[in-house]
Amino acid sequence: MRFVWPEKWKFRTLFARLLASFLAIIVLLAAFNFGSFLYLKSKIHDEIVKYNGLNMKHTAESYENHFKLTLDMMLSLNQNSDLSANLNVLRQLSEQAGYDKTVKVHTEINTLLANPLLYYENILFYFKNGDYVLEKEGTSEAKDTFGKFYVSPDYKPEFWRQQFDGSYVYRILPASQFSQSYMNSGKSLGHLIPVVLKNSMHRDLLFIVMLDSNRMARTLHYSLENPLLIVDDQGQLIFSSDSRAAAGQLPSFTGDSSSLTQNGYYYFQEKGKFTGFRYVTMVPIQSISSELLRLNLILITLLAVTIAISLMTSIWLSVRLNTPVQRLIQAVGQYQSLDGPPNPSGIREFQLIGEQIRRMHQDLSDKSSLLRSYAFTDKLKQIRTNHDELKDVAFHRPFVVILFRLEFFSGFLDMPHMNRERVTYFIREYIQTHFSQIHEDNLTFQIDKDQILSLIFHEEAPDEWLLPLKAVFDNDKDWCLFTMAVSSSYREASDFVLAYEEALKLAEGRMPYAETQLIRVAAQRPLYRLTAMQQEELQTKIRAGNAESLREWIREQLENLQSSEQTTSDLQRFVRHAAELAMKEAESAGVKTEELPGEAELLTQTGQCHTYEQARLLLEHVLLLCAQTMMAKNENKDPVIEFVKDYLDQHLSEDVSLDLMADKLNLSRGYLSTYFKDKTGMNFSDYLHRVRIRKAQSLLLDLELKIHEIALELGYQNVNSFIRMFKRYAGVTPGEYRKQQSGHS
Repeated sequence: MRFVWPEKWKFRTLFARLLASFLAIIVLLAAFNFGSFLYLKSKIHDEIVKYNGLNMKHTAESYENHFKLTLDMMLSLNQNSDLSANLNVLRQLSEQAGYDKTVKVHTEINTLLANPLLYYENILFYFKNGDYVLEKEGTSEAKDTFGKFYVSPDYKPEFWRQQFDGSYVYRILPASQFSQSYMNSGKSLGHLIPVVLKNSMHRDLLFIVMLDSNRMARTLHYSLENPLLIVDDQGQLIFSSDSRAAAGQLPSFTGDSSSLTQNGYYYFQEKGKFTGFRYVTMVPIQSISSELLRLNLILITLLAVTIAISLMTSIWLSVRLNTPVQRLIQAVGQYQSLDGPPNPSGIREFQLIGEQIRRMHQDLSDKSSLLRSYAFTDKLKQIRTNHDELKDVAFHRPFVVILFRLEFFSGFLDMPHMNRERVTYFIREYIQTHFSQIHEDNLTFQIDKDQILSLIFHEEAPDEWLLPLKAVFDNDKDWCLFTMAVSSSYREASDFVLAYEEALKLAEGRMPYAETQLIRVAAQRPLYRLTAMQQEELQTKIRAGNAESLREWIREQLENLQSSEQTTSDLQRFVRHAAELAMKEAESAGVKTEELPGEAELLTQTGQCHTYEQARLLLEHVLLLCAQTMMAKNENKDPVIEFVKDYLDQHLSEDVSLDLMADKLNLSRGYLSTYFKDKTGMNFSDYLHRVRIRKAQSLLLDLELKIHEIALELGYQNVNSFIRMFKRYAGVTPGEYRKQQSGHS
């Protein structure tokens, strides 16, 4: 049987001539690419070797610049007059003295350590006279610093003492493994390169910089897969990025050569102009050969793929241009379904026809989706409908329900041009688009002002579907918190309400953290409640009116809530209960109701507590307001009360008692006690201790005064009694208070 060519394949046809033209262009381009490949093949090996040599040069320059920068930084410290003065004082003192000078030197150290590009693990100032070291963690004896906190098999404590006797200005020592060995525990500090610099003015002071060699290698070495070795002019190994590579394995470079081959390796070296170190890297010859072979295969493969694609493209374009009528039918057919993206046509009329058909199908699809949303919403609300179009709510296939709960911050809703309904609409559309790209059979609709529901017809909703949503929602956590509750898998349409109720209950398990939370399992936790003792403690602190004590109480309670993993609802319940206790205490002391937050206002504010920080701010606001209003009410001036207050202010160091004050006022002890409590809202003894503690707080700012001296000056004969009373009314001990205030200053 004689073979007959199809009509369109004959050369006189447009299709054949278009195809021949395309093929001629393909042959020309293929010949050009193949010729270029043959020409460049001989150049590739030299370029790879040159590339590795340049990498070695850049590595050496980077290390040299960094060593020089480190020495310049240390020399600049010598020229810092304030620092030099502080160090001059410290070199003449013991480890425990000169606290204020130590703090200033710590500031200089931490300023340098804060720069991650310097790769400083620590900066140590070694004082020979006191035989102690000052570094970022504080001060310690030299034997402890180098025997516990910076332990190295290569650098014993005696080694560092010997550095004072050397005649050098600076030294860059070989890298060594340093670790901490303290309190029966060990911690590796990694490989560090010590740089030692002698102080130009004081020979009994050493500057020691610990460089993190591994971090330097990761950043400054341009070829991490090949070992880097740094060797000094004596042949001693300063650093090796590979423990298997040693200085003794390096070949001898002749003259100014920067590379050679030996033992199956390319060796590249550069000599540092500043330190005189030799920087050497080893590249396996087999690696370069395999890289060359791989490059050849890639180029040949790309050429073959390019020719194949060009052939297929030529045939496709020829067919496309040769059959306009078939193209029109294809354009109409492709818009019959919205499952895939449109295939735009280069012919304007085809494009207009296709777009019109697509708009029609999109409109029908939107209406169908809207009807389905109404149907499922009616099912949740238990509204009966008889529309035939809504029969798809009765199904028998697996599904899961994902509930998205939105909690907008009040500050966001108060912003101009911000509409809650509009924002929620865009969020719903984004969720629908996201799930449509992953699973074709799904439905997303809004069922409440703060709830969006997604119905996924699948056995489960894996994390890889939901984590991208979480990542996007976390970008907006400053104005809205999102909760994603995923129900179990169900099969019958009758279980749809059960699945929704399960997701709703899961959403109640949200934790009070400012992040998007994905909840699949309900956690059972006991509800945290204030004990009677804790409630009494709160009321006492409200009456005392000490702001710091109230803040400490709030911090402790929130830590208890956090450790017991209470939910956001539990946190809001606790805040409301504590605020109500404080307001009741204020009202019992005679504070008017209108001076305190109203019930509706408190309910709204506690409903906005989504995090522990928000809860802390609200509790501080309400509790301090109650305490301040009570103090204002109790501080109305009265002749008897003013006499007592003035006398106490002038005689705090004496043994003042209620009996003494009653005698001076010619009143009975019981009457004065009742009168003072009625006018001030506190007992005489509480007021006396409070005045003394306030005075103690101001005296503690003077670092020259001892704590027992302050106690005697305020009338406390027993320093332990003073410390106990100070802790009771100030929330911290005198020593802790002084440390806090000195830290703030």
